[in-house]
Amino acid sequence: MTSFDDTDMGKQQHTIVAVTGGIGSGKSHVCQILAKNGIKVYDCDAAAKRLMQSSEDLRESLCQLVGDEVYVNEVLQKPVLAKFLLATEANQQAVNDIIHPAVADDFLQSDYQWLESAIYFDSGFDLRVHADYVICVTAPTEVRISRIMKRDGISREKALEWIHRQLPQEEILKRSDFEITNDGTRSVNEQIKNIIHQLPDDIRQHLTENKDMLRTILSIAGKPGLYKLVSRAKNSLIVEALDETHKRQPAFATDRVTSLADIAMFTESEDMPLGQVLAKVRDHEGGKKASVNWRKASAKELTGYFAVVLPDYDRDRVHNSDIKKLLQWYDILIDNGITEFEKEMAPTDGDNIDNRKEA
Repeated sequence: MTSFDDTDMGKQQHTIVAVTGGIGSGKSHVCQILAKNGIKVYDCDAAAKRLMQSSEDLRESLCQLVGDEVYVNEVLQKPVLAKFLLATEANQQAVNDIIHPAVADDFLQSDYQWLESAIYFDSGFDLRVHADYVICVTAPTEVRISRIMKRDGISREKALEWIHRQLPQEEILKRSDFEITNDGTRSVNEQIKNIIHQLPDDIRQHLTENKDMLRTILSIAGKPGLYKLVSRAKNSLIVEALDETHKRQPAFATDRVTSLADIAMFTESEDMPLGQVLAKVRDHEGGKKASVNWRKASAKELTGYFAVVLPDYDRDRVHNSDIKKLLQWYDILIDNGITEFEKEMAPTDGDNIDNRKEA
């Protein structure tokens, strides 16, 4: 099992910022805004779920603690784990003692500087990963109750019960360095900007680098889906899959990597950059995923749909397969919260990509 000890703290070489706050405070919304501003935030909850599926050490430890029935064919049985967790506080602590060290080590081995943890103080995770700065996201109690009820379809009493299971918001705020009030009236963007101005230089430098990386969305020949450029190694690019795995891997020059910023679509006049075409789909769909099922749509449905989105597209050179790929990419980007296509797909100097291509 992955363990945590004092030697792990030596891996913490840069400034770390933790984002926390009680249930219903709107942490996820804040982190989405941070992501749009180029700040990558490590999601501790998502990491725990990923590690419970991918780590053999964690699987073995959970099986020893809960029983072999917690995994079937190496797939986590969530109801079994949930029943064990809810049985006693001792059970919950025992599971935390297995999962939290693995998450802490995973974060410290990553290149993230920001993390999101709903129970950063509650669970003692602050003792495993020492954040130089903690941002507490707050909201009035009635706003939190309303959000929880709407999100989970539960009663007011149940929402209050969930709130009272966690540390009081006032206690979290006392132990934090900054506050973001997410009450639906104050600008979260402005509060984020004010906080960033008070953070050390290495945070601001990393933010600038992340903005550049965020603009580079890649397609790799022979591999499904899309990828985000994370960093550049000596002879390769490090890319992250834009899917539920967020798997990172190297991409080499022989992999025929193409930036979406360097793809254009044929029209009857000037070729249109892909970012602009995607923006037209977004505007047509009102920011939602494609209304046409690109997997099953007939040729007539595809061409009819696209004629509305881009009336002057070149019917001779833009094929049905191109329209399908465009809509597939569009849905992937929407799922990942990437919507400002014109800005986020502007060409970035220095990418290891092919010359401009046509769709």
